[in-house]
Parts: sequence; structure tokens; C-alpha cells
Amino acid sequence: MQVSHHLSRTIAILMVFSVLGVYVISVVPSLAQSQTQLLAQSPDVTPTATSDSADSAPAQSNQIYPTVEALPTVGLAGDKFTRVTISDAVLAGIGKTWLSFINVNDKPTTITPGTPTPANQIETVYIAAPSGGTPIKVIDLPATTGQQVFWSPNGAYLAYFVPTGSGVGLYILDLKIGLSLRLFELEDLSPRGIPSLPTWSPDSAELTISLATDYDVDIYSINVDGTNFRNLTSTPAFDFWPTWSPDGQYLAFVSDRAQCPTWIPNEPGSCYRPDFPTPDGGNLYVMEAQSGQVRKLSDEWVTAPPHWISASRLSFTAGKRGDSTAGSALWWVDLRGGPAHRISDDTPGLLITRDSWSADGRRVVYQEADAETRIVIRDDAGTEIARSTQLNFPRVAFAASWSPDGKRLVMGGRNAQCPYGMLLTDDTFKVIKTSSPNPGVCDPSWSPDGRYIAFNGVTQTASGTDGRFDVYLAEASGVGGRNLTGRLGGQIRLLGWVNFNAQQ
Repeated sequence: MQVSHHLSRTIAILMVFSVLGVYVISVVPSLAQSQTQLLAQSPDVTPTATSDSADSAPAQSNQIYPTVEALPTVGLAGDKFTRVTISDAVLAGIGKTWLSFINVNDKPTTITPGTPTPANQIETVYIAAPSGGTPIKVIDLPATTGQQVFWSPNGAYLAYFVPTGSGVGLYILDLKIGLSLRLFELEDLSPRGIPSLPTWSPDSAELTISLATDYDVDIYSINVDGTNFRNLTSTPAFDFWPTWSPDGQYLAFVSDRAQCPTWIPNEPGSCYRPDFPTPDGGNLYVMEAQSGQVRKLSDEWVTAPPHWISASRLSFTAGKRGDSTAGSALWWVDLRGGPAHRISDDTPGLLITRDSWSADGRRVVYQEADAETRIVIRDDAGTEIARSTQLNFPRVAFAASWSPDGKRLVMGGRNAQCPYGMLLTDDTFKVIKTSSPNPGVCDPSWSPDGRYIAFNGVTQTASGTDGRFDVYLAEASGVGGRNLTGRLGGQIRLLGWVNFNAQQ
């Protein structure tokens, strides 16, 4: 089901919060009205020439194709209201920093020891205080939700995606009032085949998401109370991979509008052809939140979701349109002006992945991959600081995190490929701490205050790994790792730090 550009009827959500007999009614303005207001604010965006060769762009043709019907629309669901009991400990922790993880298919205790117990097909979201104590349950979800769980920055809301059953879609849980509801009835989080996860505004006031429309993809936003559902981009091109700046003043996204002003069949200049695939990227754009003004930041063809280095700088990887084997390069661009800066080598066939920037935005670590893999540190001018060929992380299975002061770097694997134990270095790869790969370290991340390192740990055996992940917490020195989830059954996966900007 898709979101129509021409939806003209008013969408209203009747939110009935039966909490102590109090009923609240919220009315959502019509999507057509919101689009009209936004377009009135936003100036036309004039496409500029791209640096890619013309033969790689989809051919625009005046050929008339058979009538193509728009796909069914997706409106705002606003249903599946569920009362959720939130513990006092969770409520008291809103605004503090927690470590969150999920526990999938933990089998309940049986009366008779040794009696087989089937998996319960449930996953439980937990939070744990980094200073210690028993993990606290937040909510039970269908096990198929997996890691499609998205905490708001302040820890007061939880968005999650349920892909199976009679209630598929994207939900939101308000912890303060203990109410969950479905926002959108969606089959997946890949509109028209483009994986594009929802993202929160820094103030936790709204959730932003890419949704498929009649013939393309647009970016929408909705307030946490279900009001003000609106189309932010509203073009007949593909707009996706939204990400808010840390100060909430700008929304960056990727779009193919400079190459394909429309995908509506049989319109002048349309890129639509029955056999043409979904775009594999686009150019980088930014929208000013207050005015709605949009401008293009780079002519490079962005091939992965961009991310913010600071309130004014964006990092992105770019490659050749339509050819993933051509390789990619790492870039950054500043909203305040100037050209985009290429950081990595521009070697054909060289793939750049998993870049992680220091807090001051002056250094970056990333993985190079071609026939072999290498880990590289550079400064923001592109000068190479250090390179390691000894760290043999599998291809695109590398993760790194800088300490908040930018002086230390912790590295590990990802995607369940964790070949090393604790690996802590300074900003030139000088080793500070190493340990045996038992457990192997995956997805390491520093706590906001720099006191702890959280990671997924997998137990190593003589024959390999036992497949069991647990969540560990180590001191900033890399020692004293403690298992937070060893007493739980089933599968464990780390979600990450909640309320990253909290002041402890």
C-alpha cells in the first residue's frame, strides 16, 4: 500500500485513551492541506548538472506506455491501541542514560526441571543501568520484530516495526501514558525496495519516515501524539534516507530529482520505464526545518544513508550510479558553503564502509575492502594518519566507536562476525588494551560520559563460536567486562544507548 500525492480528503484519527476515564481526541489535518502549505513555503529547486556520465542516467522518453495504475495508498492508521504496563523503574529512568537490548524467545521456567519448553515467539525490550543492577523489562513484542526497535533520543518513546501477523506496521509506544498504537500499516521498511529506517527528531517530538507514494517515494513526518502528519518533500522523484541534524534545524536526505524530475508514467520528462529498476542512490539535499527551503549539497551519487558529523557537517559515501562494483569513496560537506571534500582514495573497485568520526569531526576511521580489507584513520583533510593490514575484519563486518574525548578508539566486528576480543587503541592505532577473543567483541560503543564500553559478545569455543550472544559492559580502560544478560535464555541483541544526550 502506498501514500498518494493527491489524497484530498481529511484524515482524522480518533485517539481514545481510556486512562482513568479521560478521553482525548486529536484531529490530523488533511495531507493535501499540509502539502499545499509546505509547497507554498518551499521555493522551486533547480536541478544542477551531475558529475556522473549521462549514459548512466535513466533515459527520459516521450514514449507512451500502457496506462499504469497507482498502487493503493497508505494512510495514517491510528489503530491497534494497546494498554502497556510500564514499570515505575522505567518511568523514573526517563531522561537518564540506559543501555538497551532485546531478549528473543526466552523460554519460561517449567514446573518440572528438564521438561522441554517450546519457544514463546516473544522478544522483550530491556534497559539496564550502566552502573549496575538487574535489567528492567520495558515491553514484550512479537519475536519477528527483531532489532527494528527505535528509541527516541530522550527515552520517552519507542517506535517498533511488526512485520508479521494481523497487525503488521509501524507502532509507537508512549512510555509516560503506557499506550501503544499503530501509526502505519506497512509490509516492510523498504519503500519500493529502498531500505530506509525511521528517524527521530533530536527533541523526540516527531518521527520521520520514507513512504512509497503512487509512483515514487517521499519523506513524511508525524508528531508523537499522532498529529500533524505531513509530506516534507512532496515531489514525483524518489526522496529517502532522511536524517535530522543534531540541533534539529535541518533535515538531510537523498533524492534522484536532479536526474529524474518525475517517475509518473507518460508525463513529460518521466524516467518511468516498465523494466527500469529502483534508483540505487541519489544526490545529497538538505531542507531547512523552519522555512522548508531545499538545496542540493553535492553532485556526487550517494550510495548509502548519510550521517551528521556535527550540526553543520555531513558525511556520505558516493559511487557510480547503477554500478556497485565500481567502488565508493568517503566524502564530507559543510552546510555553510564550499565544495564537498573527498577523504578516501578514489580507486576503482575499492569499497569504503562503516566510517566513524571523532566527536570533534576532525578524524575518521573506516574499512577499505577490495580483494583484502584494511582499517584506515584519516583527518578531515584526507591526510592518512594510520593504516592497519593486520586487523583482518571480514568484508563489511567492521564497527568502531570513538571515546567522547576523541583520544581512544574501540573496534570490533558486526553481523555476528567477531574475530577479536577487546581491541582498544589510541587515535593512531597504538594498542592500549587487547584481550583474548572470548568473548569476541561486536558492535562496541562508548557511553555518553566515556566511562563504559558496551558490546555484543559471542562465546568462542575450540570449534568456533557457540552462537550465543550476550551484552557486556567494560570499563573505559577495556577491562572488567561484565555480562549483563548471562542469566537470560534465548537470543540476545544489543540495541544501544538510550538518551545519548542526557546529563547524569
